[in-house]
Amino acid sequence: MWKASAVVLAIVVAVAAGIFALPTVVTHMITDALRDRTSAEDVQISITDSPRLVFGEIGALDGVIRQGRIGKVFVRELTVTGTNLRFDMRQLLSEQQLVLTAAESVEMRGIVDADAIRELITNAADKFTDVAVTVHPGSVLTTAKTRAFGQTFEVTIEGGFSIVSGDLYYKARRISARGMGLNVLSLDGLFPDVLVARADTLPFGLAFQTVEEKDGVVILTAGK
Repeated sequence: MWKASAVVLAIVVAVAAGIFALPTVVTHMITDALRDRTSAEDVQISITDSPRLVFGEIGALDGVIRQGRIGKVFVRELTVTGTNLRFDMRQLLSEQQLVLTAAESVEMRGIVDADAIRELITNAADKFTDVAVTVHPGSVLTTAKTRAFGQTFEVTIEGGFSIVSGDLYYKARRISARGMGLNVLSLDGLFPDVLVARADTLPFGLAFQTVEEKDGVVILTAGK
């Protein structure tokens, strides 16, 4: 009898230990999934577990993701907050795939600075040199140089990020080029729209919602 009782007690202890350890396990898995998705250098996540955590319910989630990428753009910092989230626990535990099935609220905010935009534009337009970017409220101003007709033109681009059918783009709203003499540089195709990130790039299955240019940075927000 005592052997059977000992076995039952051992099973109960093991189950209890597993339940108590589950928040830590889930936190680590969410952290790893976010790091893989964003290639971030640093990911810090904390969760408020729910009594139904074993079924994939989380009371609240708060996190900071630093030095990562969303699509083609470097993001200095991403913050994520959410309440009453439901994950596909089977996929999280067995396949380490982070699939958010429902949430009372969830939001991700990303900070993109001028250096990140300069990198994006430089990679997208290989004919540009000496690219410089300044972010103003409501617009992003880019200056660069390009060669054509045997001379160097000074190029000015006024543009910004926009969301189209859930995808994030960087678009030029106005382009001007100035050279010496009477030569005129055709601006057609000089800087086409840049697809920065598709809708399915974001973690948790979130979608881009707003873009806001401020002094020195662009704030991207996403939700579900």
